[in-house]
Amino acid sequence: MRNNLILIILSLSAVSDAEQNSSEAESVGKLWAGGGLLTLQKPYKGVESECYALPLLIYQGPKLTLFGPVATYSLFGEENRWAFQGLARIRTEGYNNNDSRYLDGMSDRDSTLELGVRYLHDLNFAVLSLDFSHDILDKHSGWESRLTLRKTFRDILDIQSLNLTPSFGVNWRNKQLNDYYYGVRTSESAPGRNAYSVGGSLGWLTGVQLNYKLSEKWSLFGLMNLEWLDNEITDSPIVEKDYTLSALAGLLFEF
Repeated sequence: MRNNLILIILSLSAVSDAEQNSSEAESVGKLWAGGGLLTLQKPYKGVESECYALPLLIYQGPKLTLFGPVATYSLFGEENRWAFQGLARIRTEGYNNNDSRYLDGMSDRDSTLELGVRYLHDLNFAVLSLDFSHDILDKHSGWESRLTLRKTFRDILDIQSLNLTPSFGVNWRNKQLNDYYYGVRTSESAPGRNAYSVGGSLGWLTGVQLNYKLSEKWSLFGLMNLEWLDNEITDSPIVEKDYTLSALAGLLFEF
């Protein structure tokens, strides 16, 4: 489907969403490296799920965090309570027109770089995250906003160092973003594939992460992220699923 670099970015995107929004995470010069198995399911018609073995690299410092396609820099806030951050994100949606016979004759839809802001707030019972990002490379020229809640449960099943982090949220995607990745231009129409313009949408986000510390330096993790798509997207003639899914399992070493 895509080249290996994009697949590595996708896998780390799952890690970033699972880790970066937690105010309980370590934040002083931490570096992790390892490897994992990634499963991806995109919603496009005829595009099957695929599995890849990939390297992983994560850094978290006092202000700067780098998790695959997402980087944040803390601008100001109150420690362990709230923070206002600058945000950079590589959006890895899209396809090559040879990914499926149903996409034959479509123009490729490319990844892009988005800049924005993130607000984090510890609500005691959960961590709230509000993101806004906008395309700066004029690929889709649109924007997305996400609101999520995340809670970490520690030592679950009375097993020391076994932690579970579920998350729930919503995202708002504007027309330009949706139309670029899921629309069909008049010049791309074909028998069985009518031209289609996609409007703005509201989607639902769910995720879960499981971590188990094997030793002082080694840890196992598993995570799954699921996005339920709005009818504006699923009504597109190039879309056959009402969700996108990423699942990742792997091993990390802390330096």
